[in-house]
Amino acid sequence: MDQATILSMLHGTLGIKKDVIALRRSQHEPAGITAYADMNNICYMMAEAIEEEKTFYTILKDHVCTLGCTATGLDPGLAQMSDEERATSDQYHTAAINIFPSEEIQNRAEQQAAELFPKFSEACGAVIIGPLGSVPDPDALVLFGTPEQIHLLTRAYCYATGSFIKGFAGMGACRMLLPQVIINKEPIFTISDRAWRRALKLAPDELTLATPADKLVIMLENLEQSQL
Repeated sequence: MDQATILSMLHGTLGIKKDVIALRRSQHEPAGITAYADMNNICYMMAEAIEEEKTFYTILKDHVCTLGCTATGLDPGLAQMSDEERATSDQYHTAAINIFPSEEIQNRAEQQAAELFPKFSEACGAVIIGPLGSVPDPDALVLFGTPEQIHLLTRAYCYATGSFIKGFAGMGACRMLLPQVIINKEPIFTISDRAWRRALKLAPDELTLATPADKLVIMLENLEQSQL
């Protein structure tokens, strides 16, 4: 199934409004692709990719949020902070941006995240981000749709494969989604977190589904038959 057919089915058949975001890890800064010329959170970078229809690559120094770096493997070592770095991070997430009400709860969340989400064993040099069709051989696709639209896709996948799809709610949508797709090569969905929903301007009835490209093809190939 080519990308034109994929987009036609997503937008025409299912009625999904937003463009699909594609991501690919690269060992080196890729030639022929524009470098990201700012510093930002990965969720806001992804929003730029679809809102401005542009493709770029980003490296570690472009990121202001450690979650986006661990979520893509730009620097897996960030998960192993020193005590001083961890204290600074905890204070930022509690006092500055109110992700958690206390450092104790922040630490509890990080312990659970370490158990729940797969980790990259090796760092990559860059991550390419752009609309579907602009990123060659993407490692992950990120879609936004209503519960019914996401239900139809995930039902088609389970119908065809007998495999269930996990979903998460909590803090850090990027780390809930991307490692599962890139490392485990399985689809996953989330209701998203505050920053993710704000950055990507999600409507109250929109969810996020992330998936490898080949698994999205399985969903679309079985979309009609699974609804009979």
